[in-house]
Amino acid sequence: MGKRKDKLLATKVPGSSFAELRVKLLEEGNWNGELKHTTKDGRELAVESRIILETIGGRQLALESTRNVTERKAWDQQQKLLLGELTHRVKNTLTVVQAIAHQTWRYSKSNEDFIERLDGRLSALANAHSLLVASDWKGADLATLALIQLEPHTSDDPMRFKVKGEPIFLAADLALPFGQVFHELATNAARHGSLSRPSGTVDLSWILGTGNNGPVLTVVWRETGGQPSKRPKATGFGTALIEKGIPNATVTREFESDGMVCTIDLPLPHVSAADADGPRGS
Repeated sequence: MGKRKDKLLATKVPGSSFAELRVKLLEEGNWNGELKHTTKDGRELAVESRIILETIGGRQLALESTRNVTERKAWDQQQKLLLGELTHRVKNTLTVVQAIAHQTWRYSKSNEDFIERLDGRLSALANAHSLLVASDWKGADLATLALIQLEPHTSDDPMRFKVKGEPIFLAADLALPFGQVFHELATNAARHGSLSRPSGTVDLSWILGTGNNGPVLTVVWRETGGQPSKRPKATGFGTALIEKGIPNATVTREFESDGMVCTIDLPLPHVSAADADGPRGS
């Protein structure tokens, strides 16, 4: 009691001042706008205010009605941020889809071949996106990412695909290309690699090692029980995705008598061991 309200609440008038507000109120008899008040514990509140001047009993009084809109404004701001992030991701995804479609068409032998390859690559992209959405776009578990990409090729016998490695959480910008690489490797294995034969298997493993400049993730895709593998005579889009699709990775492929071995060495600035318990193998 006895304190001026604007001093008590440390009132601020965005884009103006409380002194200017008083002048306008006296000139026009009313004022509408937003005020910033500070609580006793230091929190700033956004308040919608309507002030009118009335003469009651010979005294001029200011009658004010207010509404706290702090949470609503914070929610609106969050919505704008989310919409901006969503727009950014959609544009990036459409760019990736466009590139996949153009390159798939370029290297396809027929319309049927184009449709089959494009469907598979877009499904791989969608599967990776589903994992990222489930994690609020923080990233994806490496083992889960691999299993979901190979599932269409091993649904009849999941034991044909074995995963071994400590939990690794890939950031979103690495999870997407890793998903595409696993899809291409699985598709090649199903067409003319180890998974094209009933007895063929795929072993996927990884370890965390130390390189010259820090930790390195080494991922090994090993096919066994298949027909003798040969290096492709021509470099297609699938080969480019495998060998150059993961940023900063070094990829080598060895073509052995009973299957292909693909090794991916990746420095770890965007990869970390998972904090939570995760699948170590399958």
